[in-house]
Amino acid sequence: MVLVISLISAVLYLVYSQQEQSILEEVEARANDLATVLAFAGVRARLEGNYLDMQELVDSIKNRNDVRQTMLLDLDGKVLAHNYVAERDKVYDDPLTLKMLHADGLPVTDYHYHPFEKENVVDVGTPVIVSGKKAAVARVMISLNTAERAIQSMAKQILVLGGVSVVVVLALVALFSRSVTQPLRKLYGEARQISLGNREIQIAVTAQDEIGTLQQALKTMIEEVRLQSRLSALGATTANLAHEIRTPLTVIARYANELSSQSVASELGAKLLCEVNRLNDLAKQLLQFSQKRKLMRSRTNLNDLVEQALFLLGGPIQERRIRIHRDLQPLPVIAADKNLLQSVFTNLVTNAIEAMGEEGELHLQAKLLPAQFNGHAASAGNGGLAPVPDFQNTGEPAAPRPGARGWRKFFGRLRRRFFVESGAQMYHTHLAKLPPEKQAVMIAIRDNGCGIPKELMDRMFLPFFTTKKNGNGLGLALSHKIIQEHGGTITVESQEGQGTTFIIMLPV
Repeated sequence: MVLVISLISAVLYLVYSQQEQSILEEVEARANDLATVLAFAGVRARLEGNYLDMQELVDSIKNRNDVRQTMLLDLDGKVLAHNYVAERDKVYDDPLTLKMLHADGLPVTDYHYHPFEKENVVDVGTPVIVSGKKAAVARVMISLNTAERAIQSMAKQILVLGGVSVVVVLALVALFSRSVTQPLRKLYGEARQISLGNREIQIAVTAQDEIGTLQQALKTMIEEVRLQSRLSALGATTANLAHEIRTPLTVIARYANELSSQSVASELGAKLLCEVNRLNDLAKQLLQFSQKRKLMRSRTNLNDLVEQALFLLGGPIQERRIRIHRDLQPLPVIAADKNLLQSVFTNLVTNAIEAMGEEGELHLQAKLLPAQFNGHAASAGNGGLAPVPDFQNTGEPAAPRPGARGWRKFFGRLRRRFFVESGAQMYHTHLAKLPPEKQAVMIAIRDNGCGIPKELMDRMFLPFFTTKKNGNGLGLALSHKIIQEHGGTITVESQEGQGTTFIIMLPV
């Protein structure tokens, strides 16, 4: 604030100084012109010694506006002609007159207060040259009253302009400060509510700057906390449920085996046994979801797991005549549980195949991301997701804000590669943040199926939620848990009628 006011003051002072100088230079130029006219006109009168002509010249110039005194002096300082007749024949020996008398052919100009006129004047002395020699000095004094009034009027205008400028700046600063402090106060209140245990608070992202980044981070955090609390409570419930299911299933399976051995009821027993096995698999998945397990880490190349998933699902891929597009760049080996990650990729590819139907296109991309790409995408959550921020329907990413270039660049390239824009909005779930100092490997699986409605996006990773007729709703929830246990992130982006992309990032 002080700096802005100081800058305004400096600019106004500079304008004032330039205008003042311009006004004074104009008065000085007028005085020089009149002195020059008097000098040229007085040559003949001086040469002839015609004092009457000299007096007429002096009086004619005195009649001009603001001219206070005009005179002709000989080289001894004696007054030859003066607009005040009483001054004739007087000898001036003051320093300014002597300076004018001894100047070598150049005008002498001086600003001073004249005690007789009782005002400030500009005093100009110009040599009168006769036959190439200095014969006299023509002297003109012009009042500075008019110039000073003009300067004072200009100063008042500049002060008014300065005052208006300061008021405008103060108003703008107040508005800007309010626009900054209000979101911060709101953000502080929301953070305090969270610290007091309110997990259902709804956080809206209202800015696209650093405050928006803070709002987004807090929103992502509370969504993650809500998801974890739901999963924790659900895990305890599903563990008990799985145990309760498996106990009667064991008995039913025993009798189904006995029933299937009898020729009359063999078909009925086989169907019963099939359904029992399906329920048993469901119970196993429930236990996997609810139990904490130790990862069996080993050296793993994610490209191999992607290829293995395609191999395992080769039958459905060929039956539906699905075209595979690979962009699997070389990846470093990471320490991971191969079996668990294999189940994740197989599940995601299966979902993509089922979403596309006949003659779809499946895009697979793998690449190594530098540390600066490990930002996080904006979370939309809470009753329907907002469009991915800063991407326009041209397919080009918007100009990045400081600190957000990495993830925007990455998602912009991914979107241009995988999505064909049709004016539809693209929606996504949250992507938790990886440590910014770590590199990450990225696997993206994209189909061109029907896409996912935006109102369902925030429920994609919840247990028992499914859009399939025969699904149990545990596949994506287990995949989310497995990726999370590996310290990675999983996100889904989708456009209705265009397709869906699942993106997995795991730290190296």
